[in-house]
Amino acid sequence: MKLSELLYERTRRLWDEAAENPFVTAMADGTLDAQCFKAYMLQDYYYLKEYIGILEQIEKQVESPGTADFLKRAVRATRCELETVHIPNMKQLGITDEEIQGGEKNAVCAEYLQYLKAAAQEGTVRGLAALLQCSWSYAYIAEAVTLRYGDRLGSSAYAGWFRAYTSEEYTAANRDWTDILDREAEGIDNAEAEKLCRIFESCAHFENSFMNALI
Repeated sequence: MKLSELLYERTRRLWDEAAENPFVTAMADGTLDAQCFKAYMLQDYYYLKEYIGILEQIEKQVESPGTADFLKRAVRATRCELETVHIPNMKQLGITDEEIQGGEKNAVCAEYLQYLKAAAQEGTVRGLAALLQCSWSYAYIAEAVTLRYGDRLGSSAYAGWFRAYTSEEYTAANRDWTDILDREAEGIDNAEAEKLCRIFESCAHFENSFMNALI
């Protein structure tokens, strides 16, 4: 099996749990409290700022030109999303510059980011696997919820969240990332494959805890 197949099988149960998380289902049916979503957007902002830095850290240590080029593009795309989509959306929600600058990561977000940084320091493949889990899980969750809620999702104020993570652009980027991870992981032994599965699974647990902390 490819590494990506092992990761998927190891973590799909946690992704299915995330798709049933009260935070996610409340977004889908439009009942999520606005203050709760504001808190999410703030924490996600703090997360994305450091996520970009971790991507840059991995990009500096890779040996493959193709992987380095992908990571450069991933950094640009994530920074563009943060600056042109995420921050304007925060402003539309009424989140002020003072709140953005004066806030801080909650305990789960801080611990999760420390885990990602540690994984990236352990090598390219481990860092790629850790960061992929976030991106891939969002695509999985958004698709699962979209299929379950169907037309009802269109009336939710949070429908845009699901559209973003089910878009062809986002899906294609995840496919590229998965292909690169499989290529970088070619030839690893069973012990390393198990370590990567544990990292991926731990990140899925962090994602679920991230949502739970907002409810």
